[in-house]
Parts: sequence; C-alpha cells; structure tokens
Amino acid sequence: IEAVYIYAICVSGIFAAFFLITFRSRFVQFVEYVNLLMFKYVIIPQILRRHSSFGPWTLAGIIVNTTYISANVYCLEFWKMTATEVGLRAANLALINMMPLYLGPHLSFLADLFGMSLKSFRMVHRSAGIVSFVLVLLHIFAVIAGGIGDFSLRVPENLYGVVGGSALPLLILLSIPTLRKPSYELFLRIHQALAVLLTCATIRHLSSISHFRWLYVYIFVGIVSALLVFQCGCVVFRNQTWGREFARAYITRFNDTVRVRITVSRPVEVKAGQYINLWIPSISWYIFQSHPFVVTNWAEGKQGTLELFIQPRGGLTRELFSHGTLDTRDAVPRRAFFSGPHGISIPVVEYETILMVATGFGIAAQLPYLRKLIHGYQTCKTRTRRVHLVWQLQSLAADIGLAAESLLNDALDEDTLDNSYILCISIYVESEGVAKVPFGQRATIYPGTADLEGILQDEVTGKYIQRLQTVSEERGKILMMVSGSGALRDHLRALVRPHLNDGVRLQELEFQPSNDSTRGWNFCWLRLKPRPT
Repeated sequence: IEAVYIYAICVSGIFAAFFLITFRSRFVQFVEYVNLLMFKYVIIPQILRRHSSFGPWTLAGIIVNTTYISANVYCLEFWKMTATEVGLRAANLALINMMPLYLGPHLSFLADLFGMSLKSFRMVHRSAGIVSFVLVLLHIFAVIAGGIGDFSLRVPENLYGVVGGSALPLLILLSIPTLRKPSYELFLRIHQALAVLLTCATIRHLSSISHFRWLYVYIFVGIVSALLVFQCGCVVFRNQTWGREFARAYITRFNDTVRVRITVSRPVEVKAGQYINLWIPSISWYIFQSHPFVVTNWAEGKQGTLELFIQPRGGLTRELFSHGTLDTRDAVPRRAFFSGPHGISIPVVEYETILMVATGFGIAAQLPYLRKLIHGYQTCKTRTRRVHLVWQLQSLAADIGLAAESLLNDALDEDTLDNSYILCISIYVESEGVAKVPFGQRATIYPGTADLEGILQDEVTGKYIQRLQTVSEERGKILMMVSGSGALRDHLRALVRPHLNDGVRLQELEFQPSNDSTRGWNFCWLRLKPRPT
C-alpha cells in the first residue's frame, strides 16, 4: 500500500473517532430509545396467552421462531430440486440443527456459556429439537415417495433409521410439561438416554452411506469433548481443594419446608439470583440425581457457606425432606457435590426503586437481592433508595410462613444505617379472618390480594421517597422483579407496559415457583420484628 493511501486511512480514522466521541451520548440515547420500543411493542405484549401445555407467546418469540423456520425452509430449495434431493437436503439440515442439542449434558452450563438465562436456552433447545423432528419426517416421506425398492428392516440403514426416527418423537413428547411434571429427575434421565439412543442410531445409519463426509462430525465431536472436559474440570475445581474434604450438606426441615446449608471445600462467589445443581449421594437413589436450587444467601466476594430454601414436592426434594432433622444441632453432615453457580444476576444497583413481587416459595429468589441491596445501601455502592417487597400468600401458613420468618427478620435487622432504612415489606393473605397488622414502620400484613396496579402507581410517582424541594431532582428508574405464578407474571406484564416511558422495567427471575405452591397450608401467624427505636 502506498504512503498516500496509508495517510488517507489514518486521517479518515481520526476524524471518524472524533465524530463518534462527539455523538456518543446521542448514540446511547438512540439505543435506549430503540430498546424502549422493543420492550413496549415486541417483548412485553403477549400475542397468545398462557395455557397449561404451551405459551405464552410474545411477538419477539414469534418473530425469532418464524425467522428460524423460514431460514430452514429456504435452505431446502424445494422449488428447484426433486423430491429425493429435497429429502437428502432435509436430512443434512436435521443433522445441523441437532448439533447444538449435543453441546453438553447439562443446559445450565451451556446457558452460562452463551450468556443466556436457562429459560431462554431451553426455548432454543426445544425449537431446535422440533425443527429437527420435522426435517427428519420430511426426509422419511421423501424416501417413501421415491419408492426405491422395498423398505426392509433387515437392511441396517433402514433399521437404524427407524430406531432414530422413533427416538426423536419420544424426545418431543417427553418435553410436554404435563408428561415431565411427575418427576423432574426421571424425565431428565429418560431424555438423556433417548438422546444417546438417537446418536447411536444416527451414526449407524450414516455409516452405510459411502460418500458421507465425516470430517465435520469429527470436528463437532472434538468441540463437544473439549466442552465436556472443561465442564468436568469446573465441577472438580469447585468441589475439591487439595488437603480438604468435599462439601458437606446439613439438612433441616420445618413443617413442610427444607433448609440446606452447604459448607464448600473451596470458597465460591455467588451472585444474587444464581443457583446450583446439587447432588447428595447418600440421599439420591441413583447416581447423578441432581436438582437446581437457588442460593438464598449472599455476601460480597467469595463465601464458604451456601444456603438453600426448598419446597419439597417429589423426587430429590421429597428425599431431602425425609432426611432432614428438626434441630440444626442434630443435622448430619452429608457429602455433597454441586455445579455452578449458574444463572444471570440482574444488575439492580442502578435503579432508584426496586419493587419485588413474590408468591409462595418465590420469596426464595428475592432474598439474595434483598441482602445485596441492603449491603449496597450501607456501603454507598448502590443508587437504590427504596426496596418494597410484596409477598402474596393464600394463608399465613405454618410451613413457608414461619420458615421464611427468620430470613426476613435477618434482612430487617441488616437494614439499619444512621436510623434510616430502605426496606418495606407488605404481606398479603387471601384467607379469611386476617386483619391488617403492622409490625413497626417497615412490615405490614394485609388481608386480601395485593393491589399491584395501585402499588406500582405509588412507586412511579415517588410517593415514599423524600426529595429536596429546592433542587430539581430527576426521578430515578424503577425495577420490578417477579418470582411468582404464571398468571401473576402475565398480569404484571400488562401493568408495566404503560409505565415503560416512566423508566419502569420488568424482570422475571431465574427461579419461578409452581402455580400451586401456595395451596393446602394450615393457618398460622408470622412474627416479624418491628423497626428498632
């Protein structure tokens, strides 16, 4: 390259850099405006409401899936190929779409790797599986339509094709929530076993094709092997420190709740809202029976103890309950293994007001954020000036109510700085016979259901935040965090949308309780501590 061209490129680059620096603030404003429009008209609105087996579908989800399906249809090029050629193209596309499904044995690790929430990555995983299934069906129909000889199962190519083609629809069927609900662990192991069967059948089916290019398969196997070694190395690193024993789990139960305290071999940094996959060999009835649990405690930096607050339902959670002791002093230390921490932590420190909404066991997902916000307020590391926790219960239950009492009281005790506080707790009880009971200035029990629309309106207007009258102070942003039933989350989407221009944002946490997690409880009172004077 001549010196003149080099000089021209450098001068142009300098002027471009000055231009970008000058208009940087406007560019940031433009990005924020586009982001607001996306939330208001694409991400928040629901085109199809939530149903028992599917939904809800947002416009963003419909656009992404339509684009994905259209790309596969375009690659088929059925308008210029014969039926046999389309069938072969469909088989190749099915293999390509199935490859991301085999990147790792656990979706939590892959979700972290791609910077996605577990819920979003499961949607990607499910969409890729369904598209692969449709492409395999198209391949089968094309082979049958071609009518090349008799279709005999004595031919290995046909036999393994049928085996693989049978395993794929079973994988799709077992992904239906109704079928996998009885046992999370059993569903997961059957799902993985069918995936292994599909892999073996596909390899034997392709082995009979003389012109198949195995180089790409070898490259993919190398990538998967490297990811598997890296994941196993992370698990070993988390669970074992030279000269120290493995992690120990101490299990206690209170009525119908379970609390697990894990002392880890190597201190680990857990961000607010993250979860771990736990396996306790002495409790699980078969090997590698793990389950995801959100970590309810939080500390700045690394910590040597992880605390879990668990709702016993079935499988491993019911086994944990049966092995729990009533007194923490009688808890038996059990060897435990875990992976993680997994999940995305929401950046809450940039918001002036945090409105936390939970139903039932959803309180477990809010607790670490409570402690992080209170710690940030005390150390002047957050802009947050008000935290309002709204907890909806069907009754003041003896199980979850009293079990969470100490956790909430700990948060109230920590929220004291120069005789000021930012935390306010409102507990709403749907059962009859409950009267309004204030506990000091920071915690109140109300009868009935929460008027979330009115609560949100009060927070938007800044009713409870004192501002200087002599200074024109700009109102800060508001974050609504929800961990509750599907109906509640859908309701909050509708409430938040009109207030997006006011700086309100909605975030659904990684852990969401089941819709029936607040049913069948006995009546009992909570005893929250009043604000110390």
